[in-house]
Amino acid sequence: MSSLDDEDTGLVKGCPCYKEFGKEQVCINNDDVQPISSIMVDPTFFPADSVEDLKEFRSDNENMCYLLIFLDDKSNSAYCVSQGKKIRINSRPVQASDIREALQFVTSAEKSGSGVICSTCLYKYLVTMGDVFEDLLSESERAKVISEYIQKIAAKMAVDLTDATEDQMLDKESYNHHLKEYIKDLMTIRGDWSSLIFMYQKRDGNSDLLDLMEHYKTLARLEAIFLFQVLTIRDATDELVALGLLRFMIEVAEKVSKVIDSIRESHLKIKSLRGIPTDIHEMLKEQNARRIVIEQRFSNVLKVLSQVDVGA
Repeated sequence: MSSLDDEDTGLVKGCPCYKEFGKEQVCINNDDVQPISSIMVDPTFFPADSVEDLKEFRSDNENMCYLLIFLDDKSNSAYCVSQGKKIRINSRPVQASDIREALQFVTSAEKSGSGVICSTCLYKYLVTMGDVFEDLLSESERAKVISEYIQKIAAKMAVDLTDATEDQMLDKESYNHHLKEYIKDLMTIRGDWSSLIFMYQKRDGNSDLLDLMEHYKTLARLEAIFLFQVLTIRDATDELVALGLLRFMIEVAEKVSKVIDSIRESHLKIKSLRGIPTDIHEMLKEQNARRIVIEQRFSNVLKVLSQVDVGA
């Protein structure tokens, strides 16, 4: 398992080179297969601020693994704390920046109950997403792995964006039903905004308030489009189709981010506006609270999606 324990010191619990085969533990650093004995060590025992500091913590036993690596941002390298060696895969040094990105953006679906990602997931992320390993897999192999990864992301996004439970997402029928019902709710919200906009326009209402309502209507539409793609990508069996859908999802997520910025700005413009009709005021209050939640969720989703190489 892996987690960034202290971003200032660069110590990371876990290692992409750690593998388990039944009861056996091995290290595949530097493209070797070395039997090891691993122990979980509290990073506070290793007050290392630089690569030089690691020397005194190196184990005399070449088969000992602390399950701890050090990220040296100055050289953009990753080091094994127990052996004092650079982490290498496919004869290439693993970049500290790639590991930081993996730890930051890997989906919760690939995390343990304690919230840390497994070493196998970290390795998989590095060889499929990391710049250093871009030619390690063939295009078809890379597309297949990324497609599987995307489908995991889709399931996690459905949970995050719709308040679904993990159990609901495990069952395909329940998964599809939940998303479809949520999309219907979004269409209802969109319809409610359309009605309010129509009625307010007839009163020659304030243009800033009309703009705000239009932004909320657009947000509901974009959410529905995005979730429809989540629903579709779960069933995508063709890798290229999955990647194509992902490109579109990234575009929609970026539009969601922009319209949320517009909503925030529009709220400031109407802050001192008097005489807002009660029905509109209540709708704004309800949807603004919802917008705050959506903003954080889509921000997280966009970070995850942006880490997947979808090609040109």
